[in-house]
Amino acid sequence: MNPDDPESAQRIVADYVQLLERTLESDDWPAALDALPYPKQTIKSAIQTSYGALTWSGQLTGELRDFLETAYVSLADFVSADVAQLMREYQRAGTALETDRRLVREKIAGPAWQTIAKSGTLAGGIARAIAEDAETLRAEFREFADSTLHC
Repeated sequence: MNPDDPESAQRIVADYVQLLERTLESDDWPAALDALPYPKQTIKSAIQTSYGALTWSGQLTGELRDFLETAYVSLADFVSADVAQLMREYQRAGTALETDRRLVREKIAGPAWQTIAKSGTLAGGIARAIAEDAETLRAEFREFADSTLHC
């Protein structure tokens, strides 16, 4: 598929959006990079092509622009499989601690507490890196969108 061709780009974006919807339903964030139907750069190019085609045809609405921006920025949530696995384990451990009704002194001996203690700093760093990547993607999208309007 050619992300620079408007018809191909539309199909690429549609396939990606289907994955986003499934991932949102499963609440499986961040998601593994290898789950993407195309490489990140292909999806980015396809979103840009679709945005341009919609702008030039007069079909771009504010709602559609926001949707494409969200899809573009959501690419930050796709990380390597090992990072995604670590973050899921960290989230599961947090949930297990939340629902554990034992006293704190009893909880700290359990596996959930150990996971949180061992991976907390790393998980925080990963979350910051994802957030920074999302902001970079947002700025990239807005720069592209602004330049498209001025063409």
